Amino acid sequence: MAENLTYLEIAYKILSEEPKLKQIHFRDLTRKSFELQLIESDDIIIAGNIASAINSDIRKAKSQGTESKFISYGKGLYGLYEHEPKGIFADIRNKNHEVKQQLLEALHVMQPSKFEELSGEVLRNLGFENVQITGRTGDGGIDVTGELVVAGVIRNSICVQVKRWRNNVQRSNISELRGSLRPHQTGLFITTSDFSKPATEEANDPYKAPISMMNGNKLVDLLCEFGLGVILEKVTIFDIDKDELNFDFPEATESIGKGIEIFTNYKNQKHFAIYFSPTKIIFENEVYKSPSAAGTKIQNGMPVNGWKFWKFLDTKTGKTHPLERLRKK
Repeated sequence: MAENLTYLEIAYKILSEEPKLKQIHFRDLTRKSFELQLIESDDIIIAGNIASAINSDIRKAKSQGTESKFISYGKGLYGLYEHEPKGIFADIRNKNHEVKQQLLEALHVMQPSKFEELSGEVLRNLGFENVQITGRTGDGGIDVTGELVVAGVIRNSICVQVKRWRNNVQRSNISELRGSLRPHQTGLFITTSDFSKPATEEANDPYKAPISMMNGNKLVDLLCEFGLGVILEKVTIFDIDKDELNFDFPEATESIGKGIEIFTNYKNQKHFAIYFSPTKIIFENEVYKSPSAAGTKIQNGMPVNGWKFWKFLDTKTGKTHPLERLRKK
């Protein structure tokens, strides 16, 4: 490929240099790339490779809880997420994501002893009792121990190993932690990186002592939830109360293409999407033809009434309403 660009870089170059090009079919994207001599051929194999690279980037971003640069409109059409309007909640999420990335980087450079103490504090906030930092004195590399007491009767002893790693935890690391456990103890591996597939399989082996896993992203989420290492800033949004003030305000004209952020809670997890019209909802960088289709995606194929499933915040009243409030009767 010319300029030694990857397929993702080529796709981004084409879409970003033509702002009016909101979406393009991957075959047309390939043809434009060939015309600009960014690739040596525009055959179906190259086109398929470009589409696969974009799809892979979107899936990877979803799995990591981040935003891909690209968005899929279905039927082979792609665009850039930056070209889509974003609501105020999206701006807040982007800010929070930046803070989480900074927090994760701070963990990487933290002194080992401080990191062990921080991990112990996370356990205390999770409800563990008798939390102790064992550090170098721990048997078999155990760094933290604690007890989870249920109903004041059942006591679950846990042994924790913490690692400030950038490389993924491997199967052998999980096995070493399991080998350090005593009868009736469970293990927890906390890392600032992530776990390899073999490590995950080893930890979840039903025939061996259970090992729980906490990667860097989950650890940072808990730190933010418990207010450890972060400051919670309250955001206040003002709007005019037309009922309170006797002013003759002109009605605002809705901007063409401006989306409304919608959200839903499913299994204790909040999901966000952008509502443009009854036939255009963007959820996780993909375009859906109805609110129900986007809701069905969240429920793993189970049908749902999207107009009641999704909700939105009325910025004028501060109240939350079901999406059907926006549906034209």
